[in-house]
Amino acid sequence: MKINSGLMSGQVLQRNLKGKGSATVNGRCSVNGTVEFRVLKAGKPTGRMTWKSCGEATKKSFQAELTEIKTGGPYQAELRITDGRKVLAKTTVEDLYVGDVWILAGQSNMQGVGNLCDKPKPHPQVRAFYMRDEWGMAEEKLHFLEEAVDEVHSDYGNGPNRPSKKVLNKKRADCWNGVGPGLPFALEMQRKSKVPQGLICCAHGGTSMDQWSPDLKDEGGKSLYGAMMRRFDKLGQPVAGVLWYQGESDAHPKIHLDYTSKMVSLVDRSRGDMNLPNLPWCVVQIGRHTSTEMVHEWNSIQEQQRCLPNVIKSLDVTSTIDLDLDDGIHVSGKDQGRLGSRLARIARRLVHHDATSKKGVSLKSVLLVPTSTKMSGADAVIEVSYNNVAGSLDSQGLPTGFALIDQNGKDTCSIYKTILKGNKVFLYSNMSTCQLEVMSLSYGHGKSPYCNITDKDRMSLPGMKNISIGINLAKYGDTWQTRSLDEIQNFNKLNYSKASEGKGWRKAPPRAGFGVLPKAATSNKIGFYSMRTTIGATEPLQSHLFFGTNVPFKVWLNGKAILEDLDSCPPLNIKYQADLNLKEGKNELLVVLKLNRPAPYLGLVAQVGTKERKLDSRISF
Repeated sequence: MKINSGLMSGQVLQRNLKGKGSATVNGRCSVNGTVEFRVLKAGKPTGRMTWKSCGEATKKSFQAELTEIKTGGPYQAELRITDGRKVLAKTTVEDLYVGDVWILAGQSNMQGVGNLCDKPKPHPQVRAFYMRDEWGMAEEKLHFLEEAVDEVHSDYGNGPNRPSKKVLNKKRADCWNGVGPGLPFALEMQRKSKVPQGLICCAHGGTSMDQWSPDLKDEGGKSLYGAMMRRFDKLGQPVAGVLWYQGESDAHPKIHLDYTSKMVSLVDRSRGDMNLPNLPWCVVQIGRHTSTEMVHEWNSIQEQQRCLPNVIKSLDVTSTIDLDLDDGIHVSGKDQGRLGSRLARIARRLVHHDATSKKGVSLKSVLLVPTSTKMSGADAVIEVSYNNVAGSLDSQGLPTGFALIDQNGKDTCSIYKTILKGNKVFLYSNMSTCQLEVMSLSYGHGKSPYCNITDKDRMSLPGMKNISIGINLAKYGDTWQTRSLDEIQNFNKLNYSKASEGKGWRKAPPRAGFGVLPKAATSNKIGFYSMRTTIGATEPLQSHLFFGTNVPFKVWLNGKAILEDLDSCPPLNIKYQADLNLKEGKNELLVVLKLNRPAPYLGLVAQVGTKERKLDSRISF
């Protein structure tokens, strides 16, 4: 009997929630009978694991379901076919482990280009399913494309032009770079959990989202997605999660605009094709590049990646904005170790729900805080708050990395002091409040910034692009509700009664760090949407609304029309104003948007305060 898929020497099987591994094994044979298996450790059966029936065999093939293998290893798995009286066929699989298995995918920084002189020391319980379709102890270089059996990686695959094993070994020995984040990640996971780790190597340098498209699945090993799925199917088992590091190749004009939608498709399709609807994805935000070309597109990819957890469930992101490079674009072998630890932190929380580990650091709010001119020399300080900070924020040397960006996208170089306190950053600028209110804030502006702020786990702040100052991002996500108005035909005649009546209200999703959306960014549905929120006032007072959207709209306050533009179009910024007569207590602000195209980020943004655009403590919004 010969195994074709599901079980290989050196393999790590994925454990379930009970700490047990299983495998669906398929193979060829020339006899009929019952398939049985047992698991041994150091030559002795484990626990009560004597021979156990696990499948049936015909004269052409057999299938077996191996179950209840305890976390740990190495084990020896024995399979046999019997007719009830004698053993007709038998095979043995050596060095079997049970633990957690991860897919490594993306482009060159996941493939690994860090200098091999900084490679980590291997561990016998950290294993890799190499591109040659063989398991072994994980050792850099993990991704050696020349030995891949899938044509998309090596061109020749297992065909007649494949070099000999001797030639491939010589080429591997001549490599001087190849360190990626996968092995440091697995070593850290094993150190923390004491559980074997398995890595499925699927990354390929210089590849774009289009090359990773799930639409190419039917091409099998001639496509990146098809090759990844072929290797997943060959192992015949679930995985703990996906580690994804890609985006550099999509930082190009027009192409960058579709990054989020392509990621949504990739994650959704992979979860469906693997039959793992909640498969966790640990994503790396692209870092630095010593180049002055396509800066806007580069920062756009970073910003979309920062916001992916708001769009895709069971996904978290870690940053590389502060890491050292071994060339103009690739994270150094030394700092790939730091990245591996960051990925391990978010994986422990995302995958294993480890309460002692935090998610990736994420932006909470950017606010203007009034201060005394006599004390600070500025009439307002920018307060930037973060979620998921381990301990307190800190830096090696003066904290740096933030930039105030003007309306032309230029760094104003106006921040003269940065103070870190707990989970907050306080930025002092020589600009007035009125000037600051038309600025936006970035962290890691450009392609090769110097950023050095981390928490106690040395987890970096994420790079972020042009966040409006004064908008409480968390507040927007919590207070706005939305529903579809499918019955509306004539926008001109739409009144408050029609806009507000009906059921189906639900929480409105955030719009990538600026405002809110009437529908999920992944939805292509057009038509009318009604959105509402509540403005609280401690007393009757006159206030002011600053409003922006990129579609036609109408606005009502407490049932009274106060603002409309039936021809509004992009860009989305605050370009409308209206007086607000607020009553004491709760006030309803109702907006109807006409979505006339399926673009993903059609939404709104609003601020309430004085006409001078100052905060009013009597108002909650």
